[in-house]
Amino acid sequence: MSQITLRGLPDQVEQEIRRRAAREQRSINQTILLLLQEALGIDADGDRKRDLSHLAGTWDERDARQFDAAIAIFETIDPEVWQ
Repeated sequence: MSQITLRGLPDQVEQEIRRRAAREQRSINQTILLLLQEALGIDADGDRKRDLSHLAGTWDERDARQFDAAIAIFETIDPEVWQ
């Protein structure tokens, strides 16, 4: 396996990586590798994902409410069209 040195990492990014590593009880290295694989759409076996699974479960309640509000207009029936 090869190595990459990363310079100029913003403090906020470093802090979030450290938080996530602690929360998930992983090393910083493991956390960064998983984040890179996730961002690149590569699964643990190194295979490129060809589906939408990376999008599953990414919405929170606020996102869902905003989406529902945005598509609410499509739930109405125009009586003139359906006569």
